[in-house]
Amino acid sequence: MISIRVKMVSICAAVVLIVMSVSGSFMLLNVRNTERENAQDQLSSRAASVNAQIVQPFPPGEWIREFELRHPAGGHDIQEIVLSATGIVIAPLEFWEPHFNFNDQAVIAAIAGEPGFSFGVRGPDLNGNEQEWIVYAMPVERDGTRYIVYTRMNARAINDSLSQLTEYIVMMVLMALVITVLLWFALANTLSAPIVGLTRSVRDMAQGDFDKEITVQSRDEIGQLTESFNHMAKELNTMVSSLALEKNKHEAVLHNMTDGVLAYDAEGNIIHANSTASALLAFDDLEELSLKEMLPNLGFEPEEVTTISPNQVIESSFAASDRFIRAHCSPYTNQLGLVDGFVIVLQDITKHARLDNMRREFVANVSHELRTPLASICSYAETLLNGALEERETSENFLKVIDSEAKRMSVLVTDLLELSKLDDAESPEDMEIVDLVGIVRGAVKQCMVSAEEKSQQITFEEPGKPYFIEAAPSRMNQVLVNILSNSVKYSQENTLIDVNMEETDRFYRVLIRDHGMGIAKEHLSRIFERFYRADKARSRAMGGTGLGLAIAKEIMEAHGGRISATSEPGVGTVMVLRFNKYVEL
Repeated sequence: MISIRVKMVSICAAVVLIVMSVSGSFMLLNVRNTERENAQDQLSSRAASVNAQIVQPFPPGEWIREFELRHPAGGHDIQEIVLSATGIVIAPLEFWEPHFNFNDQAVIAAIAGEPGFSFGVRGPDLNGNEQEWIVYAMPVERDGTRYIVYTRMNARAINDSLSQLTEYIVMMVLMALVITVLLWFALANTLSAPIVGLTRSVRDMAQGDFDKEITVQSRDEIGQLTESFNHMAKELNTMVSSLALEKNKHEAVLHNMTDGVLAYDAEGNIIHANSTASALLAFDDLEELSLKEMLPNLGFEPEEVTTISPNQVIESSFAASDRFIRAHCSPYTNQLGLVDGFVIVLQDITKHARLDNMRREFVANVSHELRTPLASICSYAETLLNGALEERETSENFLKVIDSEAKRMSVLVTDLLELSKLDDAESPEDMEIVDLVGIVRGAVKQCMVSAEEKSQQITFEEPGKPYFIEAAPSRMNQVLVNILSNSVKYSQENTLIDVNMEETDRFYRVLIRDHGMGIAKEHLSRIFERFYRADKARSRAMGGTGLGLAIAKEIMEAHGGRISATSEPGVGTVMVLRFNKYVEL
């Protein structure tokens, strides 16, 4: 029989060995992948630099001279070469030697028209010594002729680094294993000795000798266990009352659970229903419904439930009035292992269902917003490729459309990144004590030019004293410029935009009133949702992404403020921004 000490030491050593080995392997793999990615980035960047600074600006006959001016032969950690479309060296001069034969997988991929990257390519260096290389080949085109920009770096440094890291990891694993075995042998001896004595005494008690008291050898958990055995006989008389107390506790727990619980016996009669279940289902006759009558209301088939095995759990989801509920049904068994009834647990998943719907709607909106400009870009690009390039006026118009759609996608991606940054930030950056009046004044000046282009006038009635708040000035300016820009964008020409400020005991308010098209009542409550537009066609025509007000709301809430709106179609909209006053402590 293997002693408990050996088992404890063996288990602990095995755990340490496995954990350290897995961690080390993961770290080694991660470092290797990182080194390869860094190498690829460096090589691709250098290839792009060669293409931009040598291949494209100069004719092929001057490439050798330009490489000499760029850096001396072999004088850089990354070697740069220009090959023909078939892999023949063109420049620089030192690679014209016959022992240089560039036919690796990266070059083959570049010949096929795709950038290629290879790790561990064998080949000579400038001194003719065989080395292992990391290579990158990028196909380029100049004046209708295809070339290959080939860059490579020696893999010796990365391989040496990985080998050294492997040695360190192996040493760490061995050291941790030795230390663990030594420590656990010492610790296991202190634990196993009392357990052996306790085992002998418990064996005597199992044979009926309840009068024998076990000697307490320590005051730790094992000593507590020994005392528990000594008191076990005395506690038998009080067991019934303890069980009753535990039952009451379980009842209290069930009635105060956030999940609903229904319990039925083998005949299908309800034996328990907590208050949460009654609130979720809102049935007046819940106590009178049998299991078969209740199951269809919960989305289950009675035949499916009555035939499930003891360890099986089935679930369903259903809607109850304005809630979404998930039900889990499983049987419970008696001492003989036979099904003695069923327990149904009800979970309110309304919030999760709504969040899931919002997620799907968000993904659909992003897909739609990106698909429209992409379709335009693809359509116009195909037209240009099919011959429209020959018509200068048409091609310029098409390129303007492509440029406009690309900028539109860029703005959309920027806004999405901004929202993601705001979602991840725990608190606004660069918080300081600032004058809200000055920020509003600056935002009005920024938007004055765009307003004058539409013959609009922005009026700002300053309060005559500073309004101090704690905020990030750039973020507050972003919010105000966003709101003012919307007022200018969605207002007719020759209209007035009023900016006012007011003060209460706890807050400052900025009111921006325009006399534009206004927003219908059914849209007003949703204008701060991401991608929501009251007038989608007109908003897209004006270049909006549907994210500006959502970003403004996120910024305001991050500062403890609030943004709201009132509007009347055909009359105008009033945006109200509420800021917390700064109070010195």
